[in-house]
Amino acid sequence: MKRLAPEAFDRAGLFLKTQARPLDRALFEYRFENAPVDRVTTELARFRNEDGGFGHALEPDVRTPSSSALATEIGLTILEELGCGVDHPLVRGAVRYLLETLDEQQQVWRVIPTDANDHPHAPWWHDEEGSLARTFDDFIVIPRARIIGQLYHHAGLVPDDWLAELAERTVADIEAFAGLGSGGGDTLAYGMELAQAEGLPSPLRERLLRRIRAVVPEAVERDPAKWNTYCIAPLKIVSSPQSPVADLIWEDLQAHLDYQVDHQTEAGTWEPTWSWRGMYPEVWEQAKLEWRGQLTLRTLTTLKNFGRI
Repeated sequence: MKRLAPEAFDRAGLFLKTQARPLDRALFEYRFENAPVDRVTTELARFRNEDGGFGHALEPDVRTPSSSALATEIGLTILEELGCGVDHPLVRGAVRYLLETLDEQQQVWRVIPTDANDHPHAPWWHDEEGSLARTFDDFIVIPRARIIGQLYHHAGLVPDDWLAELAERTVADIEAFAGLGSGGGDTLAYGMELAQAEGLPSPLRERLLRRIRAVVPEAVERDPAKWNTYCIAPLKIVSSPQSPVADLIWEDLQAHLDYQVDHQTEAGTWEPTWSWRGMYPEVWEQAKLEWRGQLTLRTLTTLKNFGRI
C-alpha cells in the first residue's frame, strides 16, 4: 500500500496556495489546516449572482457568468460540507434559484443556461437545436439527482410533499435508466450522490442502492492503463471507505489509490484526463489550470479519506 510522502503533499499544497483558484486554496486550508469557514464562503460568494444561483465558471468547462443548475448544485455541495444551514444567505438564495428555475412540465432542471453557447465552453456543453438535452438524457439524472440530495439536506426551505414527489420520480427514472454506468459514469456518480444524501427517505435510498450495486461491478474500469481516459475509474464513484459500494470494488480502489500516488506530477498536481479538443485554446489553458487545482484538492482529500497521507 502506497502513501503520499510528506514532501509530495507539500508540493501539492504549494501549488494550491500559489496557482489554484482562491476558492480551492481556501478549501485546502479549511480541510487540511483548520482555516475558518468564512474564508471559503467569502470566495464562494464571488461566483454568486443576484438571482441566488451560482455561475462565473464555478464549473471551469462552462464559462458563462449566468447562473446554472450545474454550478448551483456545486455551490450547495460546498456549503453542505462547511455546515452552512438553512439560515445562511448563500444557501437560501441557491435554493430559491432552484425553485424558480425548475421546468414544471418535465420536472427537471436544464443543466446550464442557453447563453452558455455565447461564452467559451467545452464541446460537450454546446447546445445545437436541443443537442444538450439529448447528450444529457433530458436531464433526468444530471443535474437533478444531486440537486434532490441537496434539497433534502435543506428540506426546511422546500415543501415536503413537492420534494417527496420529485424524489420518487427521480429514483424511478434512475431505476429505469438503461445508460446508468455507461460512458464516463457521470450519471452513476450523480446517482451515488443522491443515494448518500442526508435526509433521503430510507425506502428511496434502498431502491437506489439496489440499482447502483447491480451496475457497479461491471461498470467500473479495472484496467489501470485506461484510468487516464474518460472512464469510470474506481475513485470516480467512491471517495471514501464509507461508500455503500466500496465493498464491491475494494481491491480496485486500493490499486487506484496506489496509481494516484504514482501519478502526481513534479509540480505537485494531478491533471485533467480531457481537453476541449481545440476549442477556445487560450481559454482552455485557463480552465486547465483551474481543473488542476480542483483535481489536486480532490485527490488529496480522497487520499486522506483512505489514510494514504
